[in-house]
Amino acid sequence: MDGTSGGLNILVVDDDEGMRKLIGAMLKRMNVDLVTEASSGDEALECFSTAREPFNLVICDWEMPGVSGIDLFKQVHASGPKLPFLMVTGRSDLESVAAAKKAGIVGYLVKPISPQQLRAKIAVLLLADR
Repeated sequence: MDGTSGGLNILVVDDDEGMRKLIGAMLKRMNVDLVTEASSGDEALECFSTAREPFNLVICDWEMPGVSGIDLFKQVHASGPKLPFLMVTGRSDLESVAAAKKAGIVGYLVKPISPQQLRAKIAVLLLADR
């Protein structure tokens, strides 16, 4: 990213309100135009069906009640396989990282995250999408 992220519409999915707000604030400081928040995988799926503009990126937690982050990825990927997806999770064990990679998730950050880590990972994911 070149310091501005104009034109982006990012969906942030996390059952922890504090984490959603923190990531949302980081994105706004990166000049992201539109940040939509969902508190669950089910709510995120609803966001997809009601969004006025398509999402450019999904940032999602793994552990959530109902639809998990990895299940959300599978559903989103089935209908939009090119949509960049960033898993932001507390799971740092090798088995979880391997499971995410096997599912097709290439963007993975372990909480806690810094604005610099988030910016760098988003840049890589959005460039890979082109």
